[in-house]
Amino acid sequence: MAKVGRNDPCPCGSGKKYKQCHSPIEAAEASAERALRQAPDTLLPKLLDAVARFADALPPALDLFWNGKYHVHTVQELDEDEDRGSERFLTWFLFDHLIDGQTPFVRLAADTVDLDLSEAETALMAQWADIRLQPYIIEDLIKGQGFTVRPLWGDTSIPVEDHAATKRVEAGDLLIMHILPVTTDTNFITGAAAHLSADTLDPLREFAALHLADLQRSQPDATYADLICNRSHVFNHFVMALPRDGKELSKLDELVVHTRAMLNVATDSMGFGKAEAPQLAVPAVTEPVASEVLERSEPQTKPS
Repeated sequence: MAKVGRNDPCPCGSGKKYKQCHSPIEAAEASAERALRQAPDTLLPKLLDAVARFADALPPALDLFWNGKYHVHTVQELDEDEDRGSERFLTWFLFDHLIDGQTPFVRLAADTVDLDLSEAETALMAQWADIRLQPYIIEDLIKGQGFTVRPLWGDTSIPVEDHAATKRVEAGDLLIMHILPVTTDTNFITGAAAHLSADTLDPLREFAALHLADLQRSQPDATYADLICNRSHVFNHFVMALPRDGKELSKLDELVVHTRAMLNVATDSMGFGKAEAPQLAVPAVTEPVASEVLERSEPQTKPS
């Protein structure tokens, strides 16, 4: 469509010049969208700083997220041993950890007085209450721009902007991450995303099925959505068990077997049949399965 000149008649048919009619409105809308796209890079640091309000909940949450591997007295080892481990934990703590049934984010959203939020940041707060750590399958790549993903237990395609990540991922790969909705058709990765090859899909499904079956003991009607809301930390446990540097996938076998034994889930309750427990089929691997942690690129929109 041809660009409308400032002195041309406004396309709305008002009879006014474009500059006197819809041009200011569209300029204001474009400015508001730019502010929204830039707001995550200022809002997230404010929220992560405010996590200090929940200091008493941090030690048990740290133990839960890292499956007992790290504790408060060993927290300094996190970033040495785990790619951006502190950021991964704090992002999960903010959006996922439940304190008396509510996440720290929900509690902060209910009292933003001390956060000194801009108008754009306030608008984002209203969209982020349901953000959780969960697995996504990459469907399509948009070279140099981003990709579309689908939640592992969903059928909605979500566009994600991340021009740098498109150079390192492939269709069919998995990403375990938090996705931030920003505008109607704009979503970003927040913090770090665990990048898994397609070889891990079946083990991850079985691992999650075991945890869902365990959750259903206390919540018979629980679904994968409930698992994500109540036990998203188990996805980090799965990432922790992934082989690196091209090692064999046998550790995933061990993880699923250990999880089944630990949770004592009856195989027939998961539809596997009573006669014999399922054997985990692990494809051959030619490349490292989880050799990196992705992070969102620098702000996609620069101030004009």
